Amino acid sequence: MRRLPNPRLWGWGLALVVPILIGMPALRQGLPIGMLEQLDVELQSLAILLHGRKPPSNDPVIVAIDETSLAVDVLFTPEERSDSPLLEAMGPWPWPRSLQAELAAYVLERGARGVIFNIVFANPSAYGPEDDQQFLDRLSPWRDRITLAADFERNSNDGIEQRQLVLPLWPWPRIGLTTLLLSERGQVRAIPGSNWNEDELGTLPGPHPTALAFVANDRPPSREALGLPFSGPAGDWPMVPAWELETQPDSVWKDRLVLIGSTAAAMGQQKETPFGPVSGVEVQAVAIAAVAENTGLLPLQASWEIPLLIGWIALAGLLLLRARSSRAIVLTTLLLISLSLLLTGTIWLGFQRWLPQATVLAGLLLGGGTKAAQTWLQENRERDELRRVLERRVSPRLLQKILKEPDRLGTQLGGQHCRCVVLFTDLVGFTSLSSQLEAKTLFNLLNAYFDGLAGAVIAEDGLLDKFIGDSLMAEFGIPESRGDREEALAAIRAALAMQKSLARLNAQLAAEQQPTLSQGIGLHFGDLIAGNLGSRDRLEFTVIGATVNVASRLEGLTRQFQEYPILISGELLALVEDAVEVVDLGPQALKGWPEPIQVFGFIKLIGEE
Repeated sequence: MRRLPNPRLWGWGLALVVPILIGMPALRQGLPIGMLEQLDVELQSLAILLHGRKPPSNDPVIVAIDETSLAVDVLFTPEERSDSPLLEAMGPWPWPRSLQAELAAYVLERGARGVIFNIVFANPSAYGPEDDQQFLDRLSPWRDRITLAADFERNSNDGIEQRQLVLPLWPWPRIGLTTLLLSERGQVRAIPGSNWNEDELGTLPGPHPTALAFVANDRPPSREALGLPFSGPAGDWPMVPAWELETQPDSVWKDRLVLIGSTAAAMGQQKETPFGPVSGVEVQAVAIAAVAENTGLLPLQASWEIPLLIGWIALAGLLLLRARSSRAIVLTTLLLISLSLLLTGTIWLGFQRWLPQATVLAGLLLGGGTKAAQTWLQENRERDELRRVLERRVSPRLLQKILKEPDRLGTQLGGQHCRCVVLFTDLVGFTSLSSQLEAKTLFNLLNAYFDGLAGAVIAEDGLLDKFIGDSLMAEFGIPESRGDREEALAAIRAALAMQKSLARLNAQLAAEQQPTLSQGIGLHFGDLIAGNLGSRDRLEFTVIGATVNVASRLEGLTRQFQEYPILISGELLALVEDAVEVVDLGPQALKGWPEPIQVFGFIKLIGEE
């Protein structure tokens, strides 16, 4: 029977894959992912802001209808204005259209290759029909080099949406739409492409002009919206205030596009950008330059986007699958997010294309977050299980270290090679003693005996391995070693503490006129395998190997050398030879061991009574 996939893998895997898949070009059309698309717009805006200010284009140059130009009637004396017909005509808005025509004619006569009005002449002039006619007559020699502006308005009245295309008052060969696309929070983000024109203007009476930036550059519109590459805050774009027009050398206008529009905040033409409020005419200048210089931001082509996203899913899935701990998963997720942003930034700066990031980041956060949460819960369960198993077997200090890295002991089958000290202790003559005592009395006696032994091991940061009848097995140096010598000394101190604990227990037994106890202790140092032994349903952490057998045989050998209740091997003595006093008992044959080993009777630690 085939095994079903791990449901945990399905959980975080789907959380990773689904958001990225629905962001692909073939699938995102018609899906409710507006929030993700809006997030992508905000990421583009943030990228522009983080990229910082950069030198603006030199074309077009703006003739700015600024605050000073609108107040020349109060800022200049009649004598100062009398020398300039342009200054004499300036004042509060609205200006005569004849004056606006003179501004355009002035720069065209001095070599400008074209003029773009960022002003919609939708209604008859407030100065009468003669003013409109003067505008047409003055600019008639340059009709094919002048672009007029149109606008698109969308209003909602009692829940009914109304759309209106606002065109210039007169037929004109070059008309461009000043409408720009905004984000949900009103920030200018892109020039509308032909897809937008078809969707928004298709049902309205014609003509349907394309975006002003495309018309001004004699370029066909792109199918997709063209993101705006803002270069900086208001005032960065090259401009000449209208009132200073006549003070400029002719070279300022030679072979340049000239954009005429308002920069005065009082006229309400401010647009929100990544760098803050910017006048509408400056935003149009950015748009015109973006089309002219091919610096506008387009979506990445589907033929590139789809393979990149599929490859990204595979890479992210593989790296997250290999991450085992919740900490590693979080770090891997952050690394993948950083790599994704780096890749998108490289494509953006190098190719003026945008790889959608919102769905990628959503997939990484959901997938990585789901797996991190699952793993964290599993780690907590494993820590709780380890705590239950180990809190009576190791010291609190060692337990805290183990719980920080549960994989050091783990909950899986298997083991690892290590070197440590094994301590075996057993009661001498316990079989005959047990036949003399009632079961309850015997049980209480063993508990009191083992309580002292366990305390001695834990006090020296050893690991209580197991209790077998009246025997105890402990290790020093796993799962963490402080060094072979230090672990050897810790084992010896634990053996001495066991003897002192037994002496106290015997004094209590003698006072109660009960039989006293004696013990043997064997200590050996060597190689072994430490790990979990058992089945997948029931595991026990222990050690196996020849070192365990030698320590057990040394404990049994104490029956032959009753004056030395603690016996140590030559391997252990080599670690602490300068710190202990021993008696050489010579080579001893151990049951089941092919060759005799050197055995020493322990007397005391040097420097201790």
